[in-house]
Amino acid sequence: MHPLRRGRSGFTLVELLVVIAIIGVLIGLLLPAVQAAREAARRTSCINQMKQLGLASHNYHDSRQAFPPAYEDQGTPLRRGTLFFYLLPYVEQTALFDAAQGDSYANSRITNGTGNRAVRGQVIKEFVCPSDSTSSNKTHNADWTYSSYEMNFQTFANRQPIKNAPAKTLRDMQDGTSKTLAFAESLQKCGNEGTIWSHGSWNLHWMPIFGGGARDDGTGAISTGTASVPQQVQRQSGCNSGRSTASAHPGVMNVAMGDGSIRSINKDIAADTWWRLVQVADGEVIGDF
Repeated sequence: MHPLRRGRSGFTLVELLVVIAIIGVLIGLLLPAVQAAREAARRTSCINQMKQLGLASHNYHDSRQAFPPAYEDQGTPLRRGTLFFYLLPYVEQTALFDAAQGDSYANSRITNGTGNRAVRGQVIKEFVCPSDSTSSNKTHNADWTYSSYEMNFQTFANRQPIKNAPAKTLRDMQDGTSKTLAFAESLQKCGNEGTIWSHGSWNLHWMPIFGGGARDDGTGAISTGTASVPQQVQRQSGCNSGRSTASAHPGVMNVAMGDGSIRSINKDIAADTWWRLVQVADGEVIGDF
């Protein structure tokens, strides 16, 4: 009888290398799908946040018969804040809004020693798109925090100076609420500037606004007309804060229409179509977009 041969107890080097190569190929195929699924989830979250903004602006309109001011700085006691400040109670931030006592700029009204500027320094998660990583901590400094969303100058101000412009209503959107932009995406940090949810009209490139407007002294204007078409850039580098609208999503940008609906538009939307959507009463017919 022949002696029994011992069974093989492991892989050869060649077999091990083949297995490793197969695993590497599978990971390479799976990773893009995982990344796409994560981005889809982040984009859905962003859409839901913009839906909240649209509903908040309509709920405010229902209670006040007008939209919030684009930027207010008047009254006794002084009322100061952007539209986003006045929407705080409608996005589950009532306590923060009440703490400010109508003014997100005062240094002395809150009695804990930090002043109301602590309100404008709060990170509002409802104002930051999960896909937007241009700011790692969503904070510019102790006084200011970033947003990924901007309001349409034409819808909420539509005059110079922006400060204390008369409040707008649904009736002002003469082209139709479903054909007029209310909000659009931006980037938290854009070039050397950015989008700050509570920033005022003294420097429009930091203010959460697109579609027009200029600083109180008439300088530092935001792009208008076909030049205001969304940017393709997804990062801070190369972003033009005067042009303003941009998106961290590949290929598309989410917008909220005047009727509260949310649309995902191509970043390469025709410039004239974009500008017709920005305007509230140009009388032009808008096709598919």
